[in-house]
Order: sequence, then C-alpha cells, then structure tokens
Amino acid sequence: MRYARHLLLDNFDESHQERLSKSSVLVVGAGGLGSALLLYLAAAGVGRIGVLDFDVISASNLNRQILYHPGLIGEFKSEEAAKRIKELNPDCMVTTFNRKVTTENAADTIRGFDVVADATDNFQVRYAIDDACRNLKTPLVYGTAEQWGGQLSVFHFDGAKGYSDLYPEAPEVKKTPPGVMGPMPGFIGTRQALEVIKIITGQGEVLAGKLMIFDVLNNRNLVFDI
Repeated sequence: MRYARHLLLDNFDESHQERLSKSSVLVVGAGGLGSALLLYLAAAGVGRIGVLDFDVISASNLNRQILYHPGLIGEFKSEEAAKRIKELNPDCMVTTFNRKVTTENAADTIRGFDVVADATDNFQVRYAIDDACRNLKTPLVYGTAEQWGGQLSVFHFDGAKGYSDLYPEAPEVKKTPPGVMGPMPGFIGTRQALEVIKIITGQGEVLAGKLMIFDVLNNRNLVFDI
C-alpha cells in the first residue's frame, strides 16, 4: 500500500490520509522551493496540485531545482513539473498556470484551493497572493531561502497575520540575484510541505503567528512571534 508508512504514524489513520486525497494545494513557484514542495505533496497523496510558474528552465537553476535536468533547459517549469508529479503519483490531479500572478488575477487563481504555498522569489507576486489569501481566508504557507538560510511561516490561518503585516514594504530588488547553497531551498520547501500537511490533516502545531528563521551554516534556528 502506497501510504502504509503514513498509517504507522501515531494518531494518523485512514481518515487523515483521506483528507489529503480530497485536498487541493496551489504552489506558486516551481523553482528551488517548489521542487521539493511539489514532489513531497504529490508523494504524500494530495489529491489536486496547482503549479503556477511562468518561467523557463535555465542552467543556473540546476544546482537546486531538482525537478529538472539539463535536457529540459528552455522548457516551461510548470509543464515539466506537472509531468514529474504525474510520474511520481498518477492519482494526483495537476493543474498548471503558465502565467504571472498579479493583483488583478490572484484571487481568481487561488479561489478553489484549500491551501496556497508561496515558493516564489518575486516580491510583487508575493504581495499579490498574500492579499488574495487574506481576502479569501485561505491559509498561506510562506518560505524563502537565501545564502545558507531561510524563513518559514504560515499566514492567514487560525487568525494569523499576513506577509504584508510582517513586511509592509518590499525590499529593494538587487540587480544580481542572491547566492544560495543548493540544498537550502529544498530544506525550506520540505518544511513548507510539512506545514501544508499539518494544516490539511489537523495534526500538530501549525507555524501560524510565528516566523522561523534558519541559519544552517551556524546551526542556529530562531522563532519569533508575529
């Protein structure tokens, strides 16, 4: 049985797995964070996954975006991610959105999904989905990775604030993208997948109202109330 090891977990039974199979999750961004996030959501049995990304695969993506390989350079990330998801779990329904999220289309894109995961590195997109999730009362699992560190939080769940409450103004965009150690986005993306699963199944303590900051280079983790 595919999910046998899930059913061996304490306080996790077929009803929890059924919640996953009936759930829908939109992942905004199919890059470094999204690669791990999408693979683990599909493997865990999420019934419907939305993949939103308007970018194409480039050689510089391949140190961290484990959904892809050199033969896919130039292809659209959303389409190739969908293929990998279906290979991993044929029972998962995949919807692709090969477009950029804006304040005008964010709500229509998000509507109908149970949870949204922010795996983008675009600040305009991040603020747009935060605003839409606030209005739709849709939980938003936020993650970001840079250098040897990252951040994780859950917004708009159980009364929690949103990204724009934490960061009212977008930082200045640098001309050169920041460096990032390859496994770092996968580490954060995996943690995002776990928060999504906890929200859907009602298991454990969701990271709502808190911001977790990781510094893996120095093995330091901090948690702040927000």
